[in-house]
Amino acid sequence: MKNRSYSQIMREHGIRLKKRLGQHFMTDPRLLRSIAEVMVPDETWVAVEIGAGLGTLTRELCNRAQWVYALEIDKSLEPAVSGITCDFTNLSWLWCDALKFDLSGRSLREAHPTAHLMLCGNVPYYVTSEVLYSAFVGRPLWSRLVFVVQDELGRRMAEPPGSRQFGRLSLWCQYRSKVRVERKIPRGAFLPPPNVDSCLVSMDVYNRFPLTLQEEMVLDAISRRTFSQRRKTVLNSLSPLFSSKDELIQLGNEHAIDLGKRAEDLTIHEYVTLAKAATPRISSDSRR
Repeated sequence: MKNRSYSQIMREHGIRLKKRLGQHFMTDPRLLRSIAEVMVPDETWVAVEIGAGLGTLTRELCNRAQWVYALEIDKSLEPAVSGITCDFTNLSWLWCDALKFDLSGRSLREAHPTAHLMLCGNVPYYVTSEVLYSAFVGRPLWSRLVFVVQDELGRRMAEPPGSRQFGRLSLWCQYRSKVRVERKIPRGAFLPPPNVDSCLVSMDVYNRFPLTLQEEMVLDAISRRTFSQRRKTVLNSLSPLFSSKDELIQLGNEHAIDLGKRAEDLTIHEYVTLAKAATPRISSDSRR
């Protein structure tokens, strides 16, 4: 980089940030280094970075990880990226849409059979939820996920049941992992500054899950319906999945689940219990 700042490199290459891609780059080396320290615990990790942009965070990840796969959709950044990251030999740069990448981690596991796998990045706000659902619904092979996200969304990911902010994303993040909001990141840390603050959220994925893969597909169907019809009671939103409302009432009574509650008021344990009990009673067509 020859001691040039990232701003200088952007000017030299005539880079104009694209609003439609949600491009907001972090350029402060100290901030980037501190974020990478949270993302990558040690050199045993292989990281997939989503929304790698100019490679500013990528550089810091490469300094810590065994290998980094950097995903970026905007190929016009390639000339600048080449200069910023050319001195790293533990980096694979992939010019692609992250949502078309294998976010289950399975293909990565074939290439790195023993490494800890991590998904991370400064994710464009408009794809954050979709990225997380793709990584969490279905058995993931990630051991850790760490993202810079919109502050409101990050708080929602960690929000406990009983709050109006608890939603389907909260449920899946907390069912799958231990969620922690690590730090707040002010809007002034980005170029250009977004209209909202951000935060750094870490998710350490549990080694075991109480549901089978089939039962998790039922949990997905249940959570889609309940949280898309939040004004309804759980009983009313889920009854179309069953042969009769009485069957659902009986299931609730058998497992001491108050189906008169709304979606955000059921605990994660109650959702798990409901999914396990409902699996033999819901057809595969109803799960879609």
